[in-house]
Formats: sequence, C-alpha cells, structure tokens
Amino acid sequence: MKIFLFDIGNVLCDFTYERFLQRYEEMSGKPVGIHEPEDEALYHAVERGEISDQEYVDRMNQLNELNWKVEDLVAAWQHIFTANTVGRSLFTHAVSAHVPVYTLSNIAAYHIEAINREWSGFLDQATGLFLSYQLGYRKPHPCIYEKVIEQLGVEPSSCFFIDDLPENIEAARAMGMQAELFLPATYENVTHKADQFFGWDPLASAAR
Repeated sequence: MKIFLFDIGNVLCDFTYERFLQRYEEMSGKPVGIHEPEDEALYHAVERGEISDQEYVDRMNQLNELNWKVEDLVAAWQHIFTANTVGRSLFTHAVSAHVPVYTLSNIAAYHIEAINREWSGFLDQATGLFLSYQLGYRKPHPCIYEKVIEQLGVEPSSCFFIDDLPENIEAARAMGMQAELFLPATYENVTHKADQFFGWDPLASAAR
C-alpha cells in the first residue's frame, strides 16, 4: 500500500509572512512581530500542543500588550490562508484514485479551525490527519516521522511526501520516505514524480 502525505501550509493552503503580519497588525491596531525569541518559542509550543490555543493567546497578550481572543486568531487565519490549486489538485486526484491521503503538518488547532470554516469538508476527504499539535513534535524532528510511520504501519519507502521546506524534505528522506520539495518552480516535477510513484496516467495529470 502506498501513502500520499501532504504538508498543509504552502502545499494545500498558501500563506505569506507579509500577509500574516499585516493581518495581525490589523487585528491588533499596531505592529506585532513573531520573530522575537519569546514569540517564536510560544508559536512552536502551541504547534507542538505543549500549550493550548487559549494559553498561547493569553501569553501573547501579556508579552505584547494585546487583547486577542482565540476567535480573533481563527478569523485572521481565514483571511491569511488561500487555496493552493496545484496542491489541492494532487490531493483530490489522489482521493479520487483511492490512494490513502494524509496530512503531515506543523500546525495549531486554531489553524485547522480556520481551514474548516473557510473550506468546509475539505480536510474530511483525507484518510487521516497527522498534525504537530496532536503528535507533540514539529517537523523536522525525527520523532514526528517515526510516529507517522508507526501509526500507518507501513515501510517508509511506501510514503510519498511533499512539503515546501527543504529541512522537512531532508528529514523525511533520512527516514526512508520519497519526499519532494513543493515550490512553484518544482510543481511540474513533483506532479511527474507522483505519477511515477503511484502509477498514474500522465495524461490524466495534464488534465488536472
């Protein structure tokens, strides 16, 4: 059995840090950075599930003198995320071809809520979701890949994984997965590699 693993950010749902920061500034009425060590540590902690969305908001409010609510974050990310048509085409093609489809993403619960509100039912098409805040690790930590392989019960070589960050691809390859960097410049190559891995008709790919 072969498995298709998708990152979410900039694979299924696009975002830019510029749009991210702009929306946070609009929400807060002042510039809000995320690159200070404390801010970044909190962001990683909520994505590992070490703190809840509410704890994340409370601590960001304290650090930056804000008045955020979790609902504000969800609404903000509904505007920040846009659909990646190439990634979603691969996703829906895999689903229609009855290939087991999973996500493997560094993400927090409020991100998932935003996606579900903006594109109701989209993630429900997946066979399952591997999400960092539920697994307790963020890519590229080896343990997140190990947990995924253990839960899937397959050999790593049976997994085809796409992600937009080189370090995550390198870690997946070190685990034995076929992993491909998913960027605008590589979209065509990734589609070709997926066709080869899953034995799909290239003509069907051209029509996607």
